Formats: sequence, structure tokens, C-alpha cells
Amino acid sequence: MKVNIDFHYSDFWADPKRQTAPKAWQGMGIEEKTQALYDFTTESLEEILKAGVNVGMVQIGNEINYGLAGETKILNIMKLLRSASSAVREVSKKVKKDIKIAVHYTQITDAKGIDRAAATLENMKVDYDVFGLSYYPFWDGDFENVQNVVKMIKEDFGKDVMIAETSYCYTSQDGDGSGNSVSGTDDIVDG
Repeated sequence: MKVNIDFHYSDFWADPKRQTAPKAWQGMGIEEKTQALYDFTTESLEEILKAGVNVGMVQIGNEINYGLAGETKILNIMKLLRSASSAVREVSKKVKKDIKIAVHYTQITDAKGIDRAAATLENMKVDYDVFGLSYYPFWDGDFENVQNVVKMIKEDFGKDVMIAETSYCYTSQDGDGSGNSVSGTDDIVDG
């Protein structure tokens, strides 16, 4: 089975609310951080491959709509993505293995925002293969919208698309004793 390695480039979860740089990168300027990200990606991927993991794809960042590794300026984010992509391509070539590169965005209900993100990646020459999306039906709307966004990315930008993150509520019953994050039956997805 092939594995997707998802680099968050953070010491904790990276998501729409948090894109904190690792502590080791705190206080770095963008050039130094770009090199640190490149080195981390290269070294980590080489170690993972050396351990025998069948890496089929590397996701460079997690839900990066609003930042990456503590950076929020779009030019800096694109610089980091190009650095990460370059590292994956170089390791892939070195080990003679086809490793796909994925970027990962959220807010799928904002089709114009997703279109803008894909256009920015293209205009800023970020090298990637797969456009990943988060889809949580209780936040992100119906499946028809998902289909429209996926179709737009494939047709307008020629990229493969994957749902990189998802979940759905099918019951309001407590199944693990930890309490539920759903507010009741309104969050349950039909079917």
C-alpha cells in the first residue's frame, strides 16, 4: 500500500486556525525558514523511504488557506511551497520513485477562494500534482458543491483532486465516553 506523508510544518496541528512555525524555526527570516523547510522535507523523506515506507505522495502543508509554517503573506507561503516541492522532486529523482506532491486547502464552500488559490499556485509556479481539499458536510455544505469545485479544478487547472480530510456524523449517541462535538441531530448527515 502506498502512503501519503502529510507534513504540517508545525510542532502541533496545522489547520485554518493554526499555522504555527515549529519552535526551531521561530524568529527565522523567510530565506532561512525556506532553507530549513527544504532541509526538513529532504531529510525526513529520505529517512522515511530508507525505513521502507512505500511513499506514493507527499502533502506539503495542511489546510494552508491562511498560512504555512507561521507565514501569512502569500509570497512567503508560495516560496515555502516551492521549496518543499523542490525537495520532494529531488528526493524522488534520487531514489528513482514517482512521488506525487499534494497541496491541501479547506473552505470548499468558497469556490471563488479555491479558484483563487489554484490560480495563485499556477501563477507563482508551484510544482504539484494533486489539489487536496477538506470536506466536512456539517460545515462545508452538500456534495453537489464538492463536485462543482472538483470539476472546476480539474478543468481549469488540469490537476487531480482528492478529499484529503473528511468526517461525518451519523449518530448523536456517545460512543467513546469523551463527549460529542456535535450539537445534536442537526449535524447528522443523511444516509
